[in-house]
Order: sequence, then C-alpha cells, then structure tokens
Amino acid sequence: MDRWDDDSAARSPLTPHQLPAVTATFVGRETELASLSDIADRGEDGHSVAVAIVAGAPGAGKTALAVQWAHRQRDRFPHGDLYCDLHGYAPGPPSTPHEVLAGFLLALEVPGKMIPRSLEAKSALFRSMVNDRRFVIVLDNVTSPDEVRALLPSTSGCFVMVTSRSSLSGLVVRNGARRITLDMLSPAESEALLRKAIGPGRADEEPGATAKLADLCGHLPLALRIAGERVAAHSYLRVADLLAELASEARRLDAFETGDDEMSALRPVFSWSYRSLDPETARVFRLLGLHPGPTISVTTATVLSGMPSAEVRRRLDNLTGGCLLFEVDRDRFRFHDLLRVYAKECVEAEESAEERENAPKRLLEWYLACADSADRVLTPMRRRTEMEFSAAVSGRLEFGTYGDALAWCEAEQPNLVASVHAALAADWPVIACRLPLALWAFFTLRKPWADWIATYKTGVEAARRCSDQFSEASLLAGLGIAHRDLCRFEEALEYLESALAIRRRIGDSWGQGQALISLGIAYHEQRRFAEALDHHADALSVFRALGDEWGAAQTLHFLGLTNHELGRFDQAYENLRQALDIRHRIGYRYGEAETLVGLALVFQKINRSGESAGQLDRALELRREMGDRYGEAAALDHLGQLWEAKGKVDSAKGCWGDALKIFNELGAPRAADVYARLRRIKAR
Repeated sequence: MDRWDDDSAARSPLTPHQLPAVTATFVGRETELASLSDIADRGEDGHSVAVAIVAGAPGAGKTALAVQWAHRQRDRFPHGDLYCDLHGYAPGPPSTPHEVLAGFLLALEVPGKMIPRSLEAKSALFRSMVNDRRFVIVLDNVTSPDEVRALLPSTSGCFVMVTSRSSLSGLVVRNGARRITLDMLSPAESEALLRKAIGPGRADEEPGATAKLADLCGHLPLALRIAGERVAAHSYLRVADLLAELASEARRLDAFETGDDEMSALRPVFSWSYRSLDPETARVFRLLGLHPGPTISVTTATVLSGMPSAEVRRRLDNLTGGCLLFEVDRDRFRFHDLLRVYAKECVEAEESAEERENAPKRLLEWYLACADSADRVLTPMRRRTEMEFSAAVSGRLEFGTYGDALAWCEAEQPNLVASVHAALAADWPVIACRLPLALWAFFTLRKPWADWIATYKTGVEAARRCSDQFSEASLLAGLGIAHRDLCRFEEALEYLESALAIRRRIGDSWGQGQALISLGIAYHEQRRFAEALDHHADALSVFRALGDEWGAAQTLHFLGLTNHELGRFDQAYENLRQALDIRHRIGYRYGEAETLVGLALVFQKINRSGESAGQLDRALELRREMGDRYGEAAALDHLGQLWEAKGKVDSAKGCWGDALKIFNELGAPRAADVYARLRRIKAR
C-alpha cells in the first residue's frame, strides 16, 4: 500500500540526513559557532522559524562553518537535516526554488506524482511536512532573498542556515534573519589548519614557515586548505618551496590552482562572484586593484574611477554586500589580499593600457595635492616648492582646521607611504620625490621614523632620477634630521653635509641656512658645543641677510640651547627671549612651544625657577593642541625633572610615567633616559 494512503505513515516519513561531511581541516570559529547556537536557541522561544545568514568572502569557509555546526547539533533535530547547494556562485544556472523544494519533498518521501506543479503549492506542502517538527536546513550558496523565502518553514522548531557571499539584507528586514559575517581566520587558527593539512611532523621540520605561509594565504580558509594540500600531496615539496612560489604577487593565484577541481581553486571561486556584478560595479572593483595602499576611502575610489561620488558609494555598497570588499571604518574599505591580486588581474585583462596608467597616476597626483594642502595648514610658515598639477587632478581636499589636516594624514598614512614607492616603481619620479616632502610636517609631529626614512630614501632616488637637486637636498636634510632624532649621529652628519653641499652648489641661500642649523643641532646633541655655535652663528648671518624672521628665530632658539649647555645663562636667556618674541608674533606655535621649554630650563639657572613650571605647562598645552606627541613627552620629561628638583617626587613620577609611555609607543631612544630617571627616583 502507498505510504500516502496511510495516515499514520504520512506522519512518520523517512528521516533524511543530507548534510555533506564536515571539512577535515576545520579549525577554530568557536565564536561564530556559539553565535549560531544562540540564534537557534532564540528561535525555539519564538513563533517563527529561526534563520541565520552566514555571509563572507569567497573561500572564507561559510559552508564549512554551517555544516560543522549542523553536525555538532544533530541531536537537537531528531527529524533530520536537509541540505541543498543552490549553486549561486558556480558555472551554469543556479538551482531554482522549484527544484530545491522538489528535492526536499522527495527526501521527505512525497511521491513524485504528488508534488504540486506551482511554486506556491510546493512551498505550502513543504511547510506542512515540517510543521511542528525539528529539522536543521542548510541552504548553501544563495545569491538573493527571493531564492530562499519559498523554502522557509513557517513555525519554530526548525533552524535554517543560509550561506552567501551577499549580505541578503532583505532576509534580515522581512524575515527576521540574523547575519554572521565571517572574517579571516586568526594567525593561530591559520597555523592550526595548515598543521592539520600538512601534518605536524612535516610542519615542525620548518620552524616559522607555516606562519609565513598563512600570511601569504591571507588567512583565507580555502587558500590555506589548497596550500596545505599541495604540500601534503608531494612528499618532497617543502613549505619553503611554496613560499618562494607565492612571493611573486603577479603569479600568486597560480599557486592556488588545483588542476582537477575548479570548485576548489581560488581564481574560479573569485571569478564567479566577479562575473555576477553589474558592469559599472565590476569596473570599480578592478580599478580598486590599482590602489597602492591597504585601505580605500570613498574619495580615493572616486578619484580612481572618475565617477561621481554618490555613484561610487553605491558601487562600493554593492561590493561590500557581495563580500568582495570590507568596510573597516566609516567610508573606508579594504580588500582581502588575494582578492586584491585578483582585481589586478582583472584590470590588466579588461582595461586599456591608457586607463591602467591614467587612473593610478591621477590618484597619486591627487594624494600629492592633498598632502601639500595638509602640510600648508600644519606648518604655514615653512618654505616649500610650489606644486603644479595636471588638469586631470580635481577634488583636492582643503583643510579648514589644523586638526582636520592632521587627522587626514593619520588616516591616509599607510596609503601615502605606499604611494611614494608606487610612484617610483611606475617611473613617476616627480611625484615620488615631492610627496615625501609634503609629509614633512606630519612626520616631524608624529615621528613614524621607519616610514619617514623609507619614503625619504625613495624620494632621494626619485629626485636624482629627474635631476631635481632642490628636492634632493631637502630630502637629504630630512633624512639627517630623522637619523639625528634616533641618535644615529654619524649617518645624520653625512646626510646633512650632503644636503649643505647641494644647497651651496645650486645657490640656495635659505637652504644653506637651514642645513647649517640642522648640523649645529647634531653637533649640540653630541655635546660638541663649539662646532654647534659656529654653525648656528653662520646660519643666523644667512637668515638675517635674507630678512627671514622664521629662520632667524629658529637659529636664535638653538643658539640659546647651546649657550645654556655652556653655562652662558644670560646669553641663553637673551637668545631664547628673542626667538620666542618672533615665533609668537608670526604665529609659529610649534616653535613657540619649543622655545618655552628652553626658557624653562634657563629660568632654573638664573634665579627665576618659579617661572619654569608655567613655561612648561604652556608648552605642554601647545604640544597637545598640535598633536605633537614627541614634543608632549619631552615637555613631560622636563616637568618631571623640575618637580624632582623641587622635591615633589610623586609629581615627577607621574610626569615621567606619562612621558615614558609616549616615548615607548613612538620607539624613541629618549625612552631609555626617562626609564633610568624613574628607576632612580623609585629606588630612593
């Protein structure tokens, strides 16, 4: 007798178990697994089905997570598990709701002849079959909410997990779904996965290699599994061999080809998402591959694409919704490393050579224009080379406040640094030598010495390539100052002497004066005070002959510091007083704070020590207003020394503790001196 002719049998159909096997190398994801359990738990208390969306980039392990959870929780669903891959991101047509429902109904032992023809009837029968029963249902590789709605049970008890490279916001809004977005694995989880795939014995033979391999895989689960399998499948292939193959970014995706299964290779997996984009969104995706830095703002995407900002924002939303791009801050995005490589492949294949050159050059010139704009706000008194920009550069940012300019430089620092190196690599030496100079104020305020030195060295090479001796001398001087800050005096003097020689050769009097000051400071720092005085005296003569107040005040300040060290306190006071008057009058706040500290030191020597604290407090206030963290720490150090001299030990400890924290964060050598002072005072 037909099961459907027996009411009792109809209520007890076959228990389906359709889940695929768990991924053998599955690791981690404990937070996400707990979140899925939480969603399932809350669904049991409600009156409608619980739906979880597991979203993420191609290869992020969405299916593996859903299947892992479902296997672990099988006991919660005594009536079975249903699974269907809708093939939303694979070659060929995706599965339709009609086909999925027919398959589910057959699994629930509905005879084929009894399955209704219309979608509505199929959906209604399916809801009836699972009503008041407990199933876990996994709908894999879904591209739109419409593919899912007909497949949802109507009452609680069942739990539906939907995996997608899209955010499926419609399911959240209309169907109460809750979304979990997968990020990459942590470094520890990535190494654990590789050790599982390669085998712990072979992994231990190459200490540190699996960590490097995980980094080059971008901690993307699919990439990690492919890389691990490649090593495991070849007895004589070492992890180091694969690292060498992955070192070339241009060929990196080739290393993730499996040869026999395009469903398990990165390039096809990425391509299915890319090919599903509308033409304009696809164009934005591939042009973003030309961006040299790690993060992309809406504004820089607008500059790269040449599209209106509102239109670009919509395209970026499409890309984040499809998990091809990740929003990391307000209006700021990033690629996964391997998706960036894929975007570069797409732009190489689909954009003209002219656009591949024009778009990044337009962006780098825009970065230069904006950096120059910020620098003029941060150091309005500084002499600089006037920039000329091509007509293609538009939308240059203008900064209304000091804080706005500094905040932009901070947000864009990694991109600006990358742009310097990209400009030289593309053989645009004018951009490569001018951009570091436009970052001068930011570098001296924030002291990112590694980036400062690297970009200035690149700038020197670029300046020589385009025979720009003025920029070359400025960059060499900047390198001298950076090395002087780091107490690398031999290198500092070499750079500064080279800068001075070029200034003299090209007849740049102002530049000679500045180079003389910088050399004088370097000699002062080495306690070679006689040589410091000679260089400062020569610099003062240069600036007075030019009628340059900014340069004269700069020289007077450092003359005052050197005279202070020589015990010439009255002369030091006079030098510093003149410097402060000029700097205050011309509105040079950085210099004003600098000289206030110098005066505070002198006041302690000329029976005016009661005024020192006030000078240092004002200097500290100015440093903080400007965001000058190194200067802030220096002022705190001097305040600590003042309080120690006055016997206020707790105040000294507080100042030195704050100063030490800042110097350590900056990696400043001066941290050692402050630490020694703290140890000495605590040992009392």
